[in-house]
Amino acid sequence: MGLTLAQLDRLLADWQQKAAAANQNLLDLHDLPAYQRLSGMGNPPSNVIGITQQQASTALTAIDRLFEYLELLNQSIDRSRKLRRELPSLFVSDSKLQEIEQLLTGMSVELPSIQKPIAERDLLSSSQQFRAVSLETLLDRMTVAFTIARDTFVAVDTAWIELESNLISTHQSLIELKQLATKLQIGAPESLKIAETNFTNLQLQIDRDPLGVNRTFDRDIIPLIDRSRSELVTLDRQRQQLQSDLTTAAQELQHLQHLHRELIAVSAESHAKISHSLPTISPLPPEELTELERWLERLVTKFASGIIPPVRVGLTNWLNKVRAYTLAVQSALAANRLQIDTRQELRGRLDALTAKALAKGKAEDPLLTDLATRASQVLYTSPTDLNLGKDLVTRYEQALNRDLTR
Repeated sequence: MGLTLAQLDRLLADWQQKAAAANQNLLDLHDLPAYQRLSGMGNPPSNVIGITQQQASTALTAIDRLFEYLELLNQSIDRSRKLRRELPSLFVSDSKLQEIEQLLTGMSVELPSIQKPIAERDLLSSSQQFRAVSLETLLDRMTVAFTIARDTFVAVDTAWIELESNLISTHQSLIELKQLATKLQIGAPESLKIAETNFTNLQLQIDRDPLGVNRTFDRDIIPLIDRSRSELVTLDRQRQQLQSDLTTAAQELQHLQHLHRELIAVSAESHAKISHSLPTISPLPPEELTELERWLERLVTKFASGIIPPVRVGLTNWLNKVRAYTLAVQSALAANRLQIDTRQELRGRLDALTAKALAKGKAEDPLLTDLATRASQVLYTSPTDLNLGKDLVTRYEQALNRDLTR
């Protein structure tokens, strides 16, 4: 039993809706910039090569087939609509209904003939092969063809858009990295040179093979730029750190020079005021400080010319020497100050002891008076014999303590 009129109306409406959607989607696909460029709509087609040419050829063939199939689909639906309009409102014949049903569900669509292979012919057979399919089968074939064309043209469109953006950002990266190399006063890294060459070559290929270039862009450009950036940024950080270290070195040299001047003054004072137990560490020879200053100037000059690794090694050696000198000078300074501070401390002890003797009524004691006089004479005479002064103060303290315990 065939379909009723109501069922045929619903089926026809469904096919009309499908045909309308297919028409609209095919028009939208037709308007894609990639299709316009690859098909040469209004202009000569893009002379593509490689992967793009292979996929574009398949997609354009699919589009041509789509238009053929769409025309056949529309023709079948139009014939069905015409027959439906011709049906009377009453007493519809089964034959008319079957004719519409055959158009909508049967093998009603005659596809263009194709050349039949000679191997499949006999003597009297035709060289052309005729095929008939249903609307459903035709729509399936159209869906496959549309998917092939859509995916290809969208991929090409996306590739062209992404590559244009990548070209801009990559070109900017190449400029920035070359400027950084110039700032560092070094030649461009080999990876940057290769990236620049690859970039120039790919620029020429973008219009002709966007799909192929898109696949190789990440392989031939981005890793090289990343490697160059890593190398140059590392060198820039080293340069900044070295510049900071050179500033610190100048400060450490100034500190050493200040300590050395102070040592000379304190050493002279110690030699003038103290005659015993002078420090064995003496001030640095002036030529040593002069050589350190010249050495640092040479390092700064080399750094300014862009020499980094050798300057870093040289500065490490320089700092080690300066810091060793600084420790030596600080030790000598402390040793020289110790003698002067010891004399001052003995003077204070003597003053405290004589005050104590006066308070206890022992100031007139002949022994204490003699020891105090001799100790004061030694401690207030330059150069001072510290050993003798210390001995006299100690003896005074011992004698005073004995008297106080009697």
